[in-house]
Amino acid sequence: MSGRAGRSSLHCSVRRGLLGWSGRSGWTWTLACLGLLLLSCRPPPPAPPPLPVEQLLQEIDAASMRLQDFRGSARVETTYADRRGRASLRIRYLSPAQFRIDVHGALFEILAVVMIHDLRVRLYIPRGNTVFEGTLEARDASIPGLDLTLDDVHAAVTGTIAPGRYPGLPVTDYGREGNLAAVTLESDGDRRTLWIDTGRMTVTREASESPVNQGSVTRSITRTFERFRNRNGVWRPDRVRIARDGPGAGTFELTYRTQSINRGLRPSDIEVRLPETVVRRPLEEAGAVFETVDGAP
Repeated sequence: MSGRAGRSSLHCSVRRGLLGWSGRSGWTWTLACLGLLLLSCRPPPPAPPPLPVEQLLQEIDAASMRLQDFRGSARVETTYADRRGRASLRIRYLSPAQFRIDVHGALFEILAVVMIHDLRVRLYIPRGNTVFEGTLEARDASIPGLDLTLDDVHAAVTGTIAPGRYPGLPVTDYGREGNLAAVTLESDGDRRTLWIDTGRMTVTREASESPVNQGSVTRSITRTFERFRNRNGVWRPDRVRIARDGPGAGTFELTYRTQSINRGLRPSDIEVRLPETVVRRPLEEAGAVFETVDGAP
């Protein structure tokens, strides 16, 4: 009799223990679910405050300076004054301002070799054994034969704006949405707007408007940088488009085929030894470099 009573007491004790554990477990799960529910209902943390414009522009300059040298190939299509052109390019660049661009036409013929060092430009035409050379007055002056400015060349080759151009200029507008920022600056009648990816610290578009001919005409230039990829620690676009309205209206579209970043290019890789018999002419006499598309005027 006492054995049955003992077993009954043990059974009840175990049952109460199981029920107690089950109850505690249920309450634990309930509290955990309530906690998760409360956490999920909390508002997201506030977005970090936008960088001051001056600091943002300094970050863009610092990112652009990571590119020390570049070697690549690209396809280019142009439209200027109702004349369409195209060519293949082999490009070499050494920071801060040395460029060599070999322009190839059909059947890989070298149409021209463009050599730029700061404001000094040489345009060598192998077919005529002639070099057109001169010094531009400013970075926004058009290069004869290319229908591009030095700023255009820098943008197309480096994939960004020239450093040091914007810090310190008066800011008239600054907007931001997520990782995208738009900054408008004005100085001496020139109005420039930058669209910036603040996550990658890259400029995706640059638009400028400036009066010419004593203010009677407005010239606008838009440079667009597309399809960015990180190459050896540097964000690079695969495509650059430059569109110009007003005097010298036209478009320049460059699509990269290959890109090599910071691989140790030397000054000797940029230099071109011209023949002793080369004919030297003023830069302003240079004709169009890019090959005219069949059927185009």
